[in-house]
Amino acid sequence: MLRWLKTLKLMVVKEVSLELRGKELATLLICTTLVVAALIGAGVSSAVLDAATTTKIYPMLVWVVFLITTTTASARASEAELEGRGFEGLLLAGVTGPQLYLAKVFVSAALFWINWLLLIAITGAALDQDLTSVFAKLAAIGLGASGALAALITLISGVAGTSRLRGVLVPLLTLPLLFPLFFAGVELTTECLLYGGVQPGSIWPGIILISTTAFLLVGLNSYEAVVRD
Repeated sequence: MLRWLKTLKLMVVKEVSLELRGKELATLLICTTLVVAALIGAGVSSAVLDAATTTKIYPMLVWVVFLITTTTASARASEAELEGRGFEGLLLAGVTGPQLYLAKVFVSAALFWINWLLLIAITGAALDQDLTSVFAKLAAIGLGASGALAALITLISGVAGTSRLRGVLVPLLTLPLLFPLFFAGVELTTECLLYGGVQPGSIWPGIILISTTAFLLVGLNSYEAVVRD
């Protein structure tokens, strides 16, 4: 078990090194988020909406932007391994599919979470939302959603990786499966803004947890077969 964890750690270091070298995913996420958030802020401001209406539409806007930016930016998530036949080399070296999968999920989830923090801050400022008292709670919601999103996108990226249309296929295959996560995120964000926190007895945290668990289980059991094919 200790050897398995050491190999997983090396795979995480490898993923971080690849991202630091190319900075593709981080650059796409940040640039897309900045542009879209600025456009949303300008559009909503020009619509002359009152504060109550803006507060109600804010959760939906940030979650739409979050899911679209992450799915579109992640189309090239496995580009380095596919171009250099890296998956074959790692599997031949004894690295298992679950280790490859978890390493990608960890790094992608961290980048998605940073993107979420940037998004809620910029969009909140553009829409005059005071998030000071609920920022930590929104950050926790985004962390859970980032894990679920990374678990699904990593698997879908592997499935669509060899296709020339992967830039279209990744969002097309991913977004329909994210509807439960989208609804849960919007409801939880709304509860935080309106009531200062998640309401007792809310079912939405459980939906995020179930989604994350389901995506992880499917990915852990099928990722190796996906990248081998």
